[in-house]
Amino acid sequence: MDFQMIVDSFEEPTCILSVEKDNEGGYHQIRIVAGNKKYLLPFEEPITYSNDNDSTNIKELPEIFHKKKTFVPDSPYELYLPKDMGFEDICFRAAVLKIPVHTCVHLNDLDMWFDIYAMPMCIEKGDICYCTYTVIAKDNTDIMMNSASSGIYAENVIKTCIKLNGTNDIEGTMNDVINDIRLICRADVCTIALTDPETKESSVLATSFDKDCKIKRVTHFEEFGNITKTWIDMFGKSDFIIAKDINDMEYIRERNLYWYENLIEAGVDSLVMFPLKYDSEILGFLWATNFAVEDTIRIKETLELTSFFISSKLSNYQMLEHLKHISYTDQLTGLSNRLACTDLIEKLIKHGERFCIVSIDINNFKSINDTIGFDAGNRVLTQIASRWKKIAENNLTATQDHLARMGGDEFQLVIQGYDDNEAIIPTIKTYENALGTTMTIDGCDLYISASFGYCLYPDDAKTSDSLISYANASMNEIKRMKSSQHIMRFVPGLLKEEHTLEIERKLIYALENDLLYFNLQPQFDLDHKLRGFEALARMKDSDGTVVSPGEFIPVAEKVGLVDKVDSAVFRRSAMFIGGLIRETGADIMLSVNISVRHLMKNDFLDEVKDILSASGIPADHLEIEITESIMIDSAEKAQHCINKLHKMGIQIAIDDFGTGYSSLSYLNNFPANILKIDKSFIDKMNTSDPSKQYVAAIISIGHIMGFEVVSEGVEEKEQLATLKLIGCDYIQGFIWGRPLSPEDAEKLIRESIE
Repeated sequence: MDFQMIVDSFEEPTCILSVEKDNEGGYHQIRIVAGNKKYLLPFEEPITYSNDNDSTNIKELPEIFHKKKTFVPDSPYELYLPKDMGFEDICFRAAVLKIPVHTCVHLNDLDMWFDIYAMPMCIEKGDICYCTYTVIAKDNTDIMMNSASSGIYAENVIKTCIKLNGTNDIEGTMNDVINDIRLICRADVCTIALTDPETKESSVLATSFDKDCKIKRVTHFEEFGNITKTWIDMFGKSDFIIAKDINDMEYIRERNLYWYENLIEAGVDSLVMFPLKYDSEILGFLWATNFAVEDTIRIKETLELTSFFISSKLSNYQMLEHLKHISYTDQLTGLSNRLACTDLIEKLIKHGERFCIVSIDINNFKSINDTIGFDAGNRVLTQIASRWKKIAENNLTATQDHLARMGGDEFQLVIQGYDDNEAIIPTIKTYENALGTTMTIDGCDLYISASFGYCLYPDDAKTSDSLISYANASMNEIKRMKSSQHIMRFVPGLLKEEHTLEIERKLIYALENDLLYFNLQPQFDLDHKLRGFEALARMKDSDGTVVSPGEFIPVAEKVGLVDKVDSAVFRRSAMFIGGLIRETGADIMLSVNISVRHLMKNDFLDEVKDILSASGIPADHLEIEITESIMIDSAEKAQHCINKLHKMGIQIAIDDFGTGYSSLSYLNNFPANILKIDKSFIDKMNTSDPSKQYVAAIISIGHIMGFEVVSEGVEEKEQLATLKLIGCDYIQGFIWGRPLSPEDAEKLIRESIE
C-alpha cells in the first residue's frame, strides 16, 4: 500500500504511524511510516524565533527541534519527537485497539494547544498495526470552545474556571476544586501542591481523599520534600505523566527510582500528574492516584485544561500575595512553618535585636506513629501545638514568643523581649510543663515529653544557619543523654564547627584536585591464604599532609559528599585490581564500602556497570559492603538495588555486623554473602566470655543462613586462635596485614601466586 499517497491526501499536518503490538496486550516500537509536507516541516526546517514578543509566544523549544533532520520513512518516532507516554498511549489505542481518538494537548514549552485526531487503519502486517495521526495547532482562546465535544468534561472544566475566577478564598476554593477533580477522575486521592520557586520546597495546598482510601499520604513520608524536588527535573522534559498499568509504572521507575519506590510503598497502582506551569516556571503540581484508567483519555483532557486555568490563576500577582500566608503556615497545626520562622530570624538579625532560638523535638514520637498510627500521631501534634499556641498568644510568659513547626515532630521557639538571660529558662519550662498533663488519643492515655536545646543571639552565634544548627546540636545532645533534665543551652564543645568547616573545605578541594586515593587492607582465610582486599578511602591536604579518615569520612557523611568519596575510591581501586587480575590471573576479591546515600542514587546501578566495564574486574570478584543499619532504615528502598547487584554476580557484605539491631527476618531476606563482625567485639572477645559467645553465635548464625564470616580488627595471636576454634572463615586486621599502598598490595598478590 502507498502510505505516502494516503498521507498526502490530508490537508492538515498528518502522518501515518505503525505500532508493533506484543503478546501481552502491550506494544513495542512506534514508528513514523510517512508524513505529509506540513507534518514534516518542523523536522526538515528547524523552528527559530526571536526574543521579541511575536505572535508565536514560544518560550523554549524542546532540544530535539533545534537541529535539522532528514526524514527517513519508517523510523522510530523518538528520532524526531521527544519520548512521551501520552503520545504512545494515543498511538496504541488507535492503531492496536482500533479506537478513534480525539483529544487536545498543551505543550508547556511551546505554550500552545493542539487538537489531535488519531484514526485506526484496517491494515495489519503481522504484529504491525497502523493509524493516521493529525495535529492541528489551536489558539489558547479557542481551546475551550473546541473541547465542547468532550461533553461533560468540558462542562466540568468550565465550572472549575468559574469557581477560580469568582473567589477570594483561594484555599477553600482549591479544596472544592480538587474534590470535584477527584470525583471526575474516580480517584482515591487528588492533590494540589505548591512549590517555592527559590527553595524548591513543596507544600500541600488542597487535597481530597476517598473515604475508603488506604493509600499512604505523601505527607506521611518523612522525606516528602526530597520526593517533590525530584519532580521538578522530571517535568523539565515532559508536560504530564500518566501511569495506568505496570508497564507505565516501569517507565516511572526508569526515570525516577526514588519516587517509584515511594509510590509502591504508598500503594499507588495508577497515577496522572501535571505540573502547574506559567511562563516556564513550575508553580506546583496537580495529581490523581488510583484513577479510573478505562477513561484515561478524557481524564487527561480534563486535568490538562484544568491545570492550565489553575496555573493562570496562581500566577496572578494578587493571588501569589494571598498565597504568601499559606506558604508561611503549617497546614496541620496552623503554626508558622520553617520558611516563616527563618524569615523572622533573618529580620531580627538585620535589626540587631537580641533573641533566643529553642529547637524542640518530641521524645519517642516515632513509637506513637508506629503503635496508634499516623492520623493519631497528627492529632498528637495538633494538641501539642494547641497547648503551646495558648501560651504564646495569651502572653503567659514574661517574654515575647513566636512558635513554628519545622516539620515532623520538630518545633522551634523564638524568644524575644527579655532583659536578662535568666528569663529564658522559665519561659522554656512553661512550654515543657504544658506537656505534663496526660493526652488522650483514641482512648489511649499518652505521656508526652520533649527535648529543648537553645542558643542565644548574638552571644552564641551571629548567623541564622549557625543559630539553628547550634540549637539543634544542644537538643540532640540532651536527647542522647536521656537525662531527666530536658533543657540545654549550646556550648562550643558540642560542635567543633570551625574544624568541621575546615575539613569540609579540604574535602571539596581534594575532590576537585584529585587528592583522594586508596589503600588496600588484605583479607585472609584462617590458613593465611589471601582472599582479597578492602579498599579504604584516604585523603591528602593541599600541602600533601595526610588527613585522617576518622576526620574526613564523618564530615563527608554530614555534608552529603560521601557518595563522591565512595565513587572515587570505588573506581580507582577497581581499575587497579581489575588490571592485576587480567595480568596475573589472581583469584582475589575487591571489597568496597558503599554508603546508604550512594546506594540510593538513581544512577548507582549504571555507575557499577560502567566501572565493571571500564576496569574489566569480573563481577564475582567484586564485593559491595553495606552497613547493617540499611536493613532497618532503608530495607525496602535498598532491596531492589541490592537484588540487581546480586543478579549481576556481585557479592554483598553486611559490614559492622552486630552493632545494629537487625532481626533475623531482615537478615534472611537480604541477598548477602558475607557478614563482617565489628572490631569492637573482637577486641573484647578474649577478656569477656559473653563477648566471645556473642562472636561465636554470629558465626554460627551466619553459617546456618549460608553466609561466610569475616572478623575485622584482628590484632593478637590469642584472637586468631579463638577465631580458628569457633570456626570463623576469614580475618582482616593488623596481625596479618595493615592497609597497603597499591604498590605493596601488588607485591603481596604476586607473592601469593608464587
